[in-house]
Amino acid sequence: MPRSEPIPMTAAGLEALHAELAELKAKRPALVERVATARSHGDLRENFAYHDARQELGMLDGRMQVIENTITHAHVTEGPTEAGVARLGSTVLVRDEFGEATYSLVGPAEADLARGKVSVVSPLGSGLVDARAGDIVAFDSPGGRREVEVLKVD
Repeated sequence: MPRSEPIPMTAAGLEALHAELAELKAKRPALVERVATARSHGDLRENFAYHDARQELGMLDGRMQVIENTITHAHVTEGPTEAGVARLGSTVLVRDEFGEATYSLVGPAEADLARGKVSVVSPLGSGLVDARAGDIVAFDSPGGRREVEVLKVD
């Protein structure tokens, strides 16, 4: 079911979605042609190339629908509204028992923890929203309750 409430997002995240959508739209005609070519090879019950191409086309179309829905409902916020207060678009330096880490607060469609992008609706991200340098933020993680100290907010 399509999502109808606003989806928080940074301007960079929205731009990346537009670029991905354009790339997928450019790939689609060749994939449709691949389906048609494979279909012309005969019996569809045992035509692996046809079923593979149809599956790939379905996945591409599905991803395009997700992106289009996200773009339609995106609510772009251009960074912090008050200096030193973490908001969507902020970069936050924190310290925990494992050391220091830098996170960018992004919308749920942009989250990528491996690249330091934390969703503002995740336990850590929602805890960091409205935080300032010096704050201790507690949040629930899969491994239990954790705390981070906010060192800097940009």
